[in-house]
Amino acid sequence: MLSQVSEKEKVDLERLLWAHALVSTRAIGASIDACALIPGVDLANHSPEPNADLTVAGLPGLRSGRATVVGHGKIWEHGSAGLVTRRPLEAGEAVRISYGKYPNQRFLLDYGFSLGEANPRGDEEKVDLA
Repeated sequence: MLSQVSEKEKVDLERLLWAHALVSTRAIGASIDACALIPGVDLANHSPEPNADLTVAGLPGLRSGRATVVGHGKIWEHGSAGLVTRRPLEAGEAVRISYGKYPNQRFLLDYGFSLGEANPRGDEEKVDLA
């Protein structure tokens, strides 16, 4: 698919592949049937016991002035996104969110890291070909 786009749009394939890899390992699932590039969120560490959550308020791109109440009673405009801590964090404490419960291959492909042997899901996603 990318080679077809490269040819049609007259874009160097190597550069397109690099850009695709960069975006796909930095994009965050926003729980709205979409993903987004949100600066800084990809710096949050993964943990099965997170101390923060990615919060997306309402519908992205909605400019009607409507707002959403999110964690801790804060009001955000629809389409806003950010990290909300579950509790006050100590100075120097890492911000940890859950990237999901995936096998290592998915973590590596989508987020650029692997949990190794610590991952209860292991290295392979089971595929039923029946």
